[in-house]
Amino acid sequence: MKLNCLRTMVAAIVVAMLAGSAGSNSVRAEEIRTWIIRYDSDTDTLRRRFRLPLDQNARKLTQQTIASWLERLGEVDFDELDAVEKTDYLLFRSELEYQQAHRQLQWKRDDAAAELLPYWKDLLKFCSDREEVTPIDAVQVAGVLDTVAATAEQLAKDVKKTDPSDTSEATVQYRLQGLRAAELISEFKDCLSEAHRFYDGYDPQYSWWAEQPMKRLQDALTSHRTAIRDRLVGVPDSDRETIIGLPIGADGLELELQHEWIAHSPSELIELANREMKWCDEQMAIASKELGFGDDWKAALEHTKSKHVQPGDQPKMIHDLAWEAIRFLESHDLVTVPPLAANGWRVTMMSPERQRVNPYFLGGPMIIVSFPTNEMSHDEKLMSMRSNNEHFARATVHHELIPGHHLQHYMLPRYRAYRSIFRTPFWIEGWALYWEMLLWDLDFAQSVEDRVGMLFWRKHRCARIIFSLSYHLGTMTPEECVDYLVDRVGHERSAATAEVRRSIMGGYSPLYQAAYMLGGLQLRELHKELVVGGKMTNREFHDAVLKEHCIPIEVLRNYMTEQPVTSETRPTWRFAGE
Repeated sequence: MKLNCLRTMVAAIVVAMLAGSAGSNSVRAEEIRTWIIRYDSDTDTLRRRFRLPLDQNARKLTQQTIASWLERLGEVDFDELDAVEKTDYLLFRSELEYQQAHRQLQWKRDDAAAELLPYWKDLLKFCSDREEVTPIDAVQVAGVLDTVAATAEQLAKDVKKTDPSDTSEATVQYRLQGLRAAELISEFKDCLSEAHRFYDGYDPQYSWWAEQPMKRLQDALTSHRTAIRDRLVGVPDSDRETIIGLPIGADGLELELQHEWIAHSPSELIELANREMKWCDEQMAIASKELGFGDDWKAALEHTKSKHVQPGDQPKMIHDLAWEAIRFLESHDLVTVPPLAANGWRVTMMSPERQRVNPYFLGGPMIIVSFPTNEMSHDEKLMSMRSNNEHFARATVHHELIPGHHLQHYMLPRYRAYRSIFRTPFWIEGWALYWEMLLWDLDFAQSVEDRVGMLFWRKHRCARIIFSLSYHLGTMTPEECVDYLVDRVGHERSAATAEVRRSIMGGYSPLYQAAYMLGGLQLRELHKELVVGGKMTNREFHDAVLKEHCIPIEVLRNYMTEQPVTSETRPTWRFAGE
């Protein structure tokens, strides 16, 4: 009965979406931007309604919805579209194709993890009955919950400890399978708690029969999850230091790069990062000699780190640096800064707990200042002050505020806001990093220490490409990533650890850390084509980039340089050369 209802729902959605499209290839009466908004609403509805892990029916409905939009898009006469509509078409098609493939990879991973949870179907049925408001037999439900609890209790006892020294591919994959299984248990526990609240007290039979079985089940699932984390994964919940995540592998990286319109392979991008790192090394050596440290660039870096303000003075310094950058932009006629944007940000402080993951300040609608507090240990205070010194800050306050993230946040809701579903870190972070490179070229640095600060961050962004891609390819461990940041970039170890933890466990997309430098290099190449090439002024170029919203840079380039495109255009831009 329930499956038939689902099939009816799918058919209704398809009919509604395709209605009116037959017999006409023109979309002038209903622009593609309207479809993008409707698709975004469709996915939002599906996300709210279908919340259960491993729900096969939800998977079918999600894929059918995506396929229906692709079918509708395929009926459009691409040649009849104007340049903006063609751009929207390519963005929409790319997003739909990515969502299809990405979900398949996610579901494949989840299905593998579910093999460690042989009771998952019983949990799913109980939670699904609650979602569908299907009448339940309290006696039967209590029996099922109690049986599942007994199964989970036994499974918890049977989990075998893996050898921490075994780094074979099979064992590593088994640990990752266990990590995802532990996450699924947590998701099911949340669903069970919500279902219990739904019935408890409102259904007297349920309360009488199921209260104790549910308590036993929740305890059993906790035990099973703990056993998996402690013995199979080897990283208990109490371990707040070990960095652990779910690398996506070569296939996952290929899909992510395609989605971001990057034509280069991971190995080519790592080589590009090494090339940029070499330039940074050369410039750092020049600065080191000017400061009197010869070839010892780490000594020059230590000298720069020591130039931090006293406790309590950091917010005022950040505020002054922000206005210094705004005045520089205006004096060089680089980009339009609306008065409301220039005055629309404020300063707040970052909590000590958040600084464990974000050792440096953050920005956007506001700037969040990272600096030690009285709660930190002596060593933590010194490391935080050194990591947030004046010259490091001067190199990146403009990254976080204007012309960086704050200006972006100001512009995004005001121009082509319907493109928000295509949001990409290659535009968000790439734009802010691009300005770091451009301001270097325009001699924004006022001292040698300023140049050292700018080079530190530039090396850092090169390193992010190398360690993040290598981690997802399985060629670098989290510990090796930390060591690389310390040895190659000059991070404080605590800051390096926080940076890797943020990259792997902070909820960021797999390419996020690589996107800073790569997106910046893409924009730099586009700037060469249009500004250095004499086709636009700096202000015209930068204003135009901001007004096309947050989209993959190659798609932006195709539009701004009037590249010939077809409905089948895919990423081909070799912005890094051969």
